[in-house]
Amino acid sequence: MIAACSLVPERVSPPTPAALTTPPPRMIQPQRMTPVQPPQVKAPTTPVLPPQRKLPLSYQQRHRNGITLSMVSYDDRELQLRVADQQNGLGSRWQTAQEAAATYGGLAAVNGGFFTPQGQPLGLLIETGSKRGYLNQSSLGAGIFVSSKTKASIIRREAYAKTKNSWNAYNLLQTGPMLAENGKVISGLSDNNRRPRSFIAWDGQHHWAIGHASSCTLSQLSQTLAGRNLAGFDIKVAVNLDGGRSSDLWASPRISRGGKTHRGFLNKPVRNYLVLVPRSQDR
Repeated sequence: MIAACSLVPERVSPPTPAALTTPPPRMIQPQRMTPVQPPQVKAPTTPVLPPQRKLPLSYQQRHRNGITLSMVSYDDRELQLRVADQQNGLGSRWQTAQEAAATYGGLAAVNGGFFTPQGQPLGLLIETGSKRGYLNQSSLGAGIFVSSKTKASIIRREAYAKTKNSWNAYNLLQTGPMLAENGKVISGLSDNNRRPRSFIAWDGQHHWAIGHASSCTLSQLSQTLAGRNLAGFDIKVAVNLDGGRSSDLWASPRISRGGKTHRGFLNKPVRNYLVLVPRSQDR
């Protein structure tokens, strides 16, 4: 006989209240993220140039490519070019660069920019703060010689038009064409019409020269000046002044090797000159 077994289910104790309590889910605190800093880009810095040596005031003559260059070199920390304009017309005050220099106690002088048949300046001109003329858009006005009471420069007409408000120009002469820029020859200049020429040359810092060239073309003068050490410094920038019968350079006997005049016998009166005077002079 098979023993009878109980079919009564096993008694299971009911769960305690604690067992029925489900612990709250654990809150995961968000991690505090450290903001990622963008990589720092250093602003480009302008290289600091060592102090430039002082260029002594002197008269120099060089012969290159069949051209005779006569120049007065100077340092703009000690000397400056000022515009000497004749408001009453050509030759109304001075017949020569030497006469213009004498009025201001100048050490040298050179003829200035171009002028109309009526004797008006062909371009913008500022003489010790007084403005005359207009901004000429032709190639004869491509360059601007401009100086404030603390600095001087030769810049393109377009660059001056954008920055003129920052210049506070005290002396300015518009002329052209450019003969050298960044030490390079200017392409496209005429290789015709040989004639005496006048110019301003600059090294981009403090060294300058005003000069006279014997008969040559604009292209020849550009090739002769650009990047060359002809006046005691490497010429980085140069601009043409009025030439031909207007060309007139005078160097005082007070300048080393000076006492020189370069002007033709048939030179004609001009509208203005650039006179080299001490920087402390404020007339």
